Amino acid sequence: MARALDLITFSVTVALSAYLGPVLLSHLISKDVIHHHLTNFNLSFLPTPLQSLLQSPQTTDKTCPKHTYTTHLISLDPLLIYIPNFVSQSESQSLIDLSTPLLEPSPIVSRGADSAGSQARTSWSAPLPSDSHLVNCILSRSSSFLGTLLSPGRDEMGPAQVVRYTDSQKFDLHTDWFSRPRITDEDRETGRRRLYNRVATFFVVLQSNVTEGSGETWFPKVRPITPQAGEGDEVWREHEDGGLAFRPVPGNAIFWVNLLANGTGDARTAHAGLPVKGGIKTGMNIWPRVFFGPDA
Repeated sequence: MARALDLITFSVTVALSAYLGPVLLSHLISKDVIHHHLTNFNLSFLPTPLQSLLQSPQTTDKTCPKHTYTTHLISLDPLLIYIPNFVSQSESQSLIDLSTPLLEPSPIVSRGADSAGSQARTSWSAPLPSDSHLVNCILSRSSSFLGTLLSPGRDEMGPAQVVRYTDSQKFDLHTDWFSRPRITDEDRETGRRRLYNRVATFFVVLQSNVTEGSGETWFPKVRPITPQAGEGDEVWREHEDGGLAFRPVPGNAIFWVNLLANGTGDARTAHAGLPVKGGIKTGMNIWPRVFFGPDA
């Protein structure tokens, strides 16, 4: 894939300036992140234009209500960011109301195609309507977060999906990227020669009243760059089988990059939705798409 994404470097300079867009970068090096996650780094070595982003305001779509959130950098390689308050309580409820009549048993990708009935994924899910103003505002917010990670006129945010887990439901270890890149239904019908893969993932928790210690999102191969901050306010824990497990907190999101610099999938982003015990967990998936091929 002809993609100038440096997704494998440990260098803070390269990681913050080579492939992250200006909006995403401004979040990563915000004062909140400096105090909580980058206190061991001297950011004065950053180029002046990057330092100036510390004071840059968040850009938003003027047709959507103003919304602010914070970020916590969990891992640089692979890149994983925790985003408190990514959606508001009213937005979450509206998305739940919009999707509930549309829920069906969740499919799973098998041999390059979607199939249903797998015991590896036992949740319910539904694509969110593309003509919903609220959905488009959330997608616009997500797009602003990505900065220059997507190429305008070439790549796209893709549809948003709501997923619901009830008692005992789960999604075993999996990755969000495709081992065999896919073609959209529209491109298949028109004969357009391009394929896509999911360059990144936003998983947003909309609702959670599950039993404590259940329904976590587990990344067995991710290691934090700093220890957990604070007592009694932990949003993730070190899982007994390795890696990090994030508890489902309504309104909060996890963002991670799925692809390596050469366009292949990053196996370290494997994750699982651990079984829910009692209650309901509802989330939203957003998978930004990068396209390649002769007609991309």
